[in-house]
Amino acid sequence: MATVRVHDAAELGAAVREARAAAGLSQTGLAAEAAVGRQWLVEFEAGDKLTAPFDMVMRLLRVLAVDVVLDAGVPRRPRSTRRDALTASEVLNRHAHPIPTRTGDE
Repeated sequence: MATVRVHDAAELGAAVREARAAAGLSQTGLAAEAAVGRQWLVEFEAGDKLTAPFDMVMRLLRVLAVDVVLDAGVPRRPRSTRRDALTASEVLNRHAHPIPTRTGDE
């Protein structure tokens, strides 16, 4: 039985996808054997099922003969370091409008 270490739900989905491919199973085949929906499996493997039911995940792992070690430590993959994201100050500065001053009679 293979053992994988995962740090989050997205890594678990990727581990299932890798194990499925290594076993030569299609998503349709694994879904049928594990009694889960194919679309659910597609989304789970993509990391889109962050609150996946435990029993469904366990059925996948049993079919694939995979043991999982949950590791709450630092993820092995670095998170995105995209610089196109703005800080809150940058957003405020970019969209700030000068406060109009009233001149004239009131």
